[in-house]
Amino acid sequence: MSDLLVSPRVFISYAHEPQMNGHRPRALELAQSLRLRGVDAMIDQFVEHEGPHWPQWTQRNITEAGFVLCLASPSYKQRVEAAGDPQVGLGSHWEGAVITELLYAHVGPRCIAVVLEGCSPADIPDVLRPIGHTYYQLPQDDEDLYRRLTNQPRALPAPLGQIVKLETKAS
Repeated sequence: MSDLLVSPRVFISYAHEPQMNGHRPRALELAQSLRLRGVDAMIDQFVEHEGPHWPQWTQRNITEAGFVLCLASPSYKQRVEAAGDPQVGLGSHWEGAVITELLYAHVGPRCIAVVLEGCSPADIPDVLRPIGHTYYQLPQDDEDLYRRLTNQPRALPAPLGQIVKLETKAS
């Protein structure tokens, strides 16, 4: 492994959860924490007052990211799976459609399910489940998620040695 680490580009996809006090601030806290540790994390809250054209902004940020962190919650699961009122949560509906298309085509960023406190693995959208069932629960899996994003495995293989010649016994 090289000593030079590259800052990964990450997009954070989540649903604004009015019934879950603190979900939106926790999504922002995750983005800021990753940025402070060298991960180029992008979230809608960084540009919400600039008025970008959201569908184009979202699609560009998802396709330019090396990873998309999908923050599981009841509303996120519902919107990504195109259930519920299609006029509510347009952003996460759109993000879910873009992510689903990329997963279907086997192209684009690696999507990672993340479960924040107060949510459950049952809130992970079904489209994210076939990806090896790997998900991270925060805060307890923070180091593991960071290691994955920054390609820093917990253990490295020992150098490959020489084959040891063993004695052959006559029968």
